[in-house]
Amino acid sequence: MCNLNVFNNYNFWNSIKFDKYFYKNMKKPFIFGHRGAMGYEIENTMPSFNKAVEFKVGIETDVQLTKDNYLICFHDPYFRIGESSYIVKDMTLEELRNIKFSDNRVIPTLDEVFQNFKTNSLRYSMDIANRNTGYRIIDLAKKYDILDEIEITDLRMRVLSQLRDYNKEIKLVHTLPFNIRKISNKNLNFKELIEKNIHAVNLKNERTRDKDNFKIIIENGLKCYVWGVNSKFRMKRVLKLKYKDEIVDAIYTDYPDILLQFREQFF
Repeated sequence: MCNLNVFNNYNFWNSIKFDKYFYKNMKKPFIFGHRGAMGYEIENTMPSFNKAVEFKVGIETDVQLTKDNYLICFHDPYFRIGESSYIVKDMTLEELRNIKFSDNRVIPTLDEVFQNFKTNSLRYSMDIANRNTGYRIIDLAKKYDILDEIEITDLRMRVLSQLRDYNKEIKLVHTLPFNIRKISNKNLNFKELIEKNIHAVNLKNERTRDKDNFKIIIENGLKCYVWGVNSKFRMKRVLKLKYKDEIVDAIYTDYPDILLQFREQFF
């Protein structure tokens, strides 16, 4: 039997209405397709990027410089095929494209990606190999007049600081170093992050199990991004994070279509 005292309680109903109003009217977490939509297509390839755009989400990719200074979308700094080893930075674009990959991928240049999606209003997130890669991304984004659509993420504060000195407008995100499990004001220099106008901290999904990691980021006035959100359980957990009327600002996933469905249901 229902407890009528509860259902007639004004504060009870008022709290529910407030929660519904809050989630209905708040900004939703932005979704990046990790390396495109790698749950469905080969990572960091045009088909994967096209799939992300088809799902109407942003594109996350890894960017490196070849020996002949092409920006390419490719994750591993080195790789092996059979008995042969390859180091990306020591190879030209032509040499890389002449390699027969087991998945038959064609490595796209960042210029080709920008050209392909120039009529789309897209948001890009880019993990970079080094400082020079970041510089070249900024220059190319300015050429296409899409600097405001680009975010560069990196583990190294030194590299992010150098990119900020190079350009005052580029959006920068600090990926939490893997050795930090519990964030504190001692192991994460929030003062430096704010001084360098780094607007978000990017957490690996596992770090959100401890909700204090999310809280301390919000308390210091930064946004929180979360990567590696691929299972339905993880999607629901990250979507539910809320502190002081703030939620996770952006989420990276291999399955953006599934996360989109959960996001729309939740909000």
